[in-house]
Amino acid sequence: MGSFDNILGAEQTLFSNIDALDPDFIPKLLPHREEQQKYIATIIKPLFQDRPGTNLLIRGSPGIGKTACVKRVLLDLEEETEDITPIFINCWKQNTSHKILSEILSKLGYKFGFSNLRTDEVMNLVSKIAKQRKAIVFTFDEIDKAEDQDFLYFILEEIPKKSILLITNNKEWGSKLDTRVQSRLLPELLEFPKYSTRETYDILKERIKYAFYQNTWADEALDAITEKASDLGDIRVGIMLLKAAGNEAENQSSKKIIKEHAQKAIEKSESFKIKSDSAFTDEDKLILNICKENSGKQSKELYDLYKTSGGDKSDRTFRRKLEALAKKNIILIEKSSEDIEGGANIIKFKGF
Repeated sequence: MGSFDNILGAEQTLFSNIDALDPDFIPKLLPHREEQQKYIATIIKPLFQDRPGTNLLIRGSPGIGKTACVKRVLLDLEEETEDITPIFINCWKQNTSHKILSEILSKLGYKFGFSNLRTDEVMNLVSKIAKQRKAIVFTFDEIDKAEDQDFLYFILEEIPKKSILLITNNKEWGSKLDTRVQSRLLPELLEFPKYSTRETYDILKERIKYAFYQNTWADEALDAITEKASDLGDIRVGIMLLKAAGNEAENQSSKKIIKEHAQKAIEKSESFKIKSDSAFTDEDKLILNICKENSGKQSKELYDLYKTSGGDKSDRTFRRKLEALAKKNIILIEKSSEDIEGGANIIKFKGF
């Protein structure tokens, strides 16, 4: 064997399709989510028969394929028929009825300026255009981030042939819905289970087929990334680490991604998140440190510690800060299984 046999040439790459590691990439095959895809399809199926579809609430932890699964079904729907219009809205980005309805109007093809219109005027335009469509599937991702429910009531009342899919990480969402919305929505419930370590391995191995040339991954490297992603319970972390490990191997002009590259990618990702802590305010850092040092405790206990440590924000603001940390995948908020009056959340520090 020559000294340079395993060194990449200047024009060579390990990636066959690096876009397959993008967060928005939706593969044709979603391992271990076949049953969920079928269930979502049955919710939409009545629309094919010119009947109103069913509504569905989809729940589960972050990073376990809820959004990807729905998007895959919607892509398949577009390939199947032009009679049913899919509309996907992220309520983290569009968090008020006016913003959500304006986005719907845009996705329905309305090209004229409407940014200065009142919400009721936008509703009238949406109603007029939507009724010209045979049927619509509305998907609202991160529905718990919507600040009001007027848009839901409007859709339930004004759009005759539709299905509504609601996606959330929050197990409590829906318990305090406006009674007008609740009585009309009546969604079925689809709970997404967490991936097992074996399922995480299968998913990452399948994604490697999309993104890398054959025989570029050592088994030990994939095992290391699988273990990290499984520990965090977030498949998105695994996919990000696949890309980082590939880049690490290329930086070393290696023709194969080995365990050393995977471990380096994991170390760098943790270092990056630690450094990104500088983007937090002093208030955020205080809360972050309390969560880190008291992982597994109830949110009420953490708030007490926060107050005794000099924090002066209200309990509501503190909870919003926790939600922001959960969104960044730094902590995990779990509903306590204990019978505690009013319920309680357990806060687990996931790490940087």
